[in-house]
Amino acid sequence: MKSFLVVQGLLELEKAEKWDQAKTLLYNLWYSDKGNVDKLCRVIAECWFVLTEWNCCIQNSNLSFASFKETLIEVMQYGIKHFPSDANFLCMSGYMISLFPDFFYRDNSDEQYSKWEQKGNDMLRLATHIAPNNLICKILYLGTQPNALKEYLKAKIELAPRINSIFSGHTAVEDYFKDILSN
Repeated sequence: MKSFLVVQGLLELEKAEKWDQAKTLLYNLWYSDKGNVDKLCRVIAECWFVLTEWNCCIQNSNLSFASFKETLIEVMQYGIKHFPSDANFLCMSGYMISLFPDFFYRDNSDEQYSKWEQKGNDMLRLATHIAPNNLICKILYLGTQPNALKEYLKAKIELAPRINSIFSGHTAVEDYFKDILSN
């Protein structure tokens, strides 16, 4: 099981609520090394996190929702095309898509929403088939399944002693995943 890539200076940008600079840092890091799935996952996670917290917990007065969404769509499309069998990409991205499908397409149709929601669930399911021993994938997938509560809770208990070593950093997205995977 692996966590998110550690990026020098990212935590400081987040603490200063310089979200656009954080996005640019991560995007440029990925763009200079597009074959690196860990860099891709990092920029996906940052954009997704900012969009999910848009009207809640971040200062967004000088930010563009559309810019974050467009970046997220671009990098997600790249990942779907180039990393269709990477369990970490499928797991994290599938989870993010399943929760907020509307962040991943441009038009506002119910058909697209349902399509992307299903895509996220399919990605999570595939991740668990590729990496059946990955507890993070297992927990995120089981959390979408009705009638899987017992297995879901068992996996969370098994992961609990390792959660802080897997997500050893303190960036916003790492803290988010530590929280949802341990509570």
